[in-house]
Amino acid sequence: MRNTKAFKEAVAQTLTELAHRGVTLAPSTVEDTIEKNINTVAERLGIQVRSAWRYFDAAALAERLAHNAHAFEESSSEKGVASGAPGSPTNGRPCVRSASPRLSSPCHRNPPPYGTLLTPRGDARLTARRSP
Repeated sequence: MRNTKAFKEAVAQTLTELAHRGVTLAPSTVEDTIEKNINTVAERLGIQVRSAWRYFDAAALAERLAHNAHAFEESSSEKGVASGAPGSPTNGRPCVRSASPRLSSPCHRNPPPYGTLLTPRGDARLTARRSP
């Protein structure tokens, strides 16, 4: 699916829409979300994946992702969660992480003991990292 023209255009449109909303997410995060959404639509409607593209809306997906990112940042800053210590690579900014190891985040080098997963619906969920 990721090698199709429709998928590449969907990723580009979604990233553009996110940029218009002032939100930066790693392309791999957007790719994973789109792939999961399209597969879910195809499965639930009992149609082929290529037919599920007619239900894709880049603006709606970007709006949901932007809303969730802003809501997470606000709740994190209110509670003091995910903010870096003085001198940390985050410079006191909230650290938003996803399940993708390729996320471009200021916390990439020194991740906190928790992360954020964006579910296929775009909900942000706080998760605990397992101890080695």
